Amino acid sequence: MPVNCYSQRILNPFRGVMNIISTGGADAVTIDGTNWTLYVHDNFDCPTDDPEEFFEIEMPDIRFGDWNKKTGLRRSPLIASYHYSEIQAIGNVLLDAVLRYSDQCPYPFEDKYELWLLDEKNNEPLALLDSVCNETEISVPDTLAWEAGLRCKQEFQQEFSLSPEQDTTAGEFLNQIINQRAGDQPSAQWFYRNRFSYGKGLSGINLQQQFIGRELSARLFPKMLVQQQWHDEAKASLVEAFIHWLSPYLLVLDFLRDAQRESLELIARNHALLVDKMFPLYPKIINQQAINSARVEASLRKSNRVNIKDENAEAIEYIETQHSLI
Repeated sequence: MPVNCYSQRILNPFRGVMNIISTGGADAVTIDGTNWTLYVHDNFDCPTDDPEEFFEIEMPDIRFGDWNKKTGLRRSPLIASYHYSEIQAIGNVLLDAVLRYSDQCPYPFEDKYELWLLDEKNNEPLALLDSVCNETEISVPDTLAWEAGLRCKQEFQQEFSLSPEQDTTAGEFLNQIINQRAGDQPSAQWFYRNRFSYGKGLSGINLQQQFIGRELSARLFPKMLVQQQWHDEAKASLVEAFIHWLSPYLLVLDFLRDAQRESLELIARNHALLVDKMFPLYPKIINQQAINSARVEASLRKSNRVNIKDENAEAIEYIETQHSLI
């Protein structure tokens, strides 16, 4: 059975990457390069009361189990099923693929179809909203609003304030300025991206017909997934600070130039725990010393966290929630 190993960005908000091992009838997924969740696709025909009639019902994928190198496979409870033996067989094939290919993670990105929110003034890409691996997966989103994410709203530049009277957080203000730049009636367009040259315009939402089929240079697509060019210096500084804050996640991208990657690596040192968490998914490292430094700091901080927990179990509750996904 053919095995496909690939990765896909987690978007709106951007919070890293999923690496996937697919055997056709089942997928194994990891967001940290270490812990894998195995799913069997529930595409089985279910019998009706009439033994001569069968119908196909849509069910969520069946969680087969969780796997990592240290603990091996931990099976998930499986509800008794008419196709129990088939589920077992498919799951075991997937497990064999995980054992064989997990060490090769991270995998190449396959989500080359990208949905971009467009700048109201020039109809150029403003912020990335979604991506899919196949043209058949292209869909219309529920909203055309770009999202920085809950974690951003809670943690990013907590000291930020617009004025003494306004209590908008930096993350909320970031959402506002980007979505305001898209206009009151925002438009978005799907592009097929060849990351090293251009993007070909496909269908869109609230899109003028003349833009379907257009080809845009790669330089018009923001490398950091959101537009960095702003006429207002304060807004430009805020977006730059957001990119710095997001740097441990941005380092999973495989199309960064070496200079861009090293710059992000140096900035990401300030987020040691996240760097240590995301490190297995980095496709390339330019400044090994910077990454090593961050990981050593993370190791020391985690060790200290354990010691604190031993002394006072309640004191650790705060630390445990500080570095969750966006």
